Amino acid sequence: MSASLFKNSSMVTGSIIISSISVYIFQIITARVLGPEDYGVFGALMALLIIFTLPAGAIGSAITKFVSKLNSKEDFNAIGLLRKKLTKDVLIFGSIFLIIITLLSNSIAHLLKIKENISVIIIGITIIFSMLLAINKGIIQGMKRFKVYSLNFIIESFSRLFLLIALLLLGLRINGAILSYGMAYFIAFLCIFPYIKKTKVKDKYEIKIKKIYKFILIVLMANIFIQLIINLPTLFVKYFYSSELTGYWAAALNLARVTLFFVTGISFVMFPEVAEKENNIERKNVFRNALYLVLGTSIFMAFLFYLIPNLFILLLYGKEFLKAGEILKWMGIAMIGISVLHLYINYRLARIEWNN
Repeated sequence: MSASLFKNSSMVTGSIIISSISVYIFQIITARVLGPEDYGVFGALMALLIIFTLPAGAIGSAITKFVSKLNSKEDFNAIGLLRKKLTKDVLIFGSIFLIIITLLSNSIAHLLKIKENISVIIIGITIIFSMLLAINKGIIQGMKRFKVYSLNFIIESFSRLFLLIALLLLGLRINGAILSYGMAYFIAFLCIFPYIKKTKVKDKYEIKIKKIYKFILIVLMANIFIQLIINLPTLFVKYFYSSELTGYWAAALNLARVTLFFVTGISFVMFPEVAEKENNIERKNVFRNALYLVLGTSIFMAFLFYLIPNLFILLLYGKEFLKAGEILKWMGIAMIGISVLHLYINYRLARIEWNN
C-alpha cells in the first residue's frame, strides 16, 4: 500500500472524524430541539440543500484536477487566474440561481409541505457560499496541501455548530439550522486565503476555461447520480408519508453517512494522486489501494450498524427516534455499494485527460 496514500488518507479521515463529532452534535441538538416532526422538515430541506449544492462539488473536483497538473509544473500564476475567473463566474451564476429559487420558493415549500418559504430562500443564499468555498478548497486539494484542507474542514464544521447554538438561542429553529450552513461555508472560505498567497496573479493572460467547464459538467452529472441515490428517497418519504417518519428516515440516513465521510476522505486523497499521474499502471495501483481502504471501512461500519442500530440511535437521538433503528440496519449495508460506486466514479473522473 502506498505510504503517501495511507498517510494523507489518515490525515483527512482524522479531520473527518473530528468534524463528524461536531456534525453529530449538530444533528443531536437539532433533533432534540425541533422534535421528530420539525426535524423531518429539516431533513427534507437538507436533502434539497445537498442536491442544490451539487455544482459546488463539481467545481471543487474540476479545480482539483486542473490545479494538480498546474501545481506539478509550479504554474501558480495560472492557478490564480483560474481562481479569479471561476470566482467571478460563480458570483454571476449564484445570483441568477438565487433569483430563480426565490421566485419558485412558494411552490417548492408547498411541494415539500413546508410552512415558510424563507427556508428555501436561505438555501439559495447558502448555495453561493458553498460554491465559493469549493473553489478555494479545490485549489488546496489540487496542491495536495492536505493539512490545510483538513484544518479548514474542522473550522467549517465547528463554526456551523457554534452558529447553530447561537441561532437556536435566538429562536430561529429550522431557519437557524439551515442558515448556519451558509454562514459556516463563508467563514471557511475566508480562512483559506492565507494559504493560497502563492497563487496571486502576476502576469495576466487569457486562460482557456472551456475545457474546465466541460469537465465541471461531467463531474456534475456524476455527482447528481450519486447524490440522487442518497437523498432523493428522503424527498419521496417526505412527500408520500408523514413528517414524523421522515424524521426517523433522516436520523438513520445521517448516521449511515458516517461511512461516506470516511470514504470521502480516501477519495479526496486518491483524486489528485491519480490526476497527476500519466502511467495507467500507477493509476490503477493507487485505485486498488484506495479500494481496499474503502471496502474495509464500509463493511466494518455496516456490521456495527446492523449489530447495534438502536444503541447508536439512543445515544445520538434519544428514545423518541428508536424507530429509526430498523431503517439504519439496511442503510448501513446499502452504503457499502454506494461507497465503492463513489470511489470508482471519482477514479474514472480523475483519469480523464487534460486535453479532453
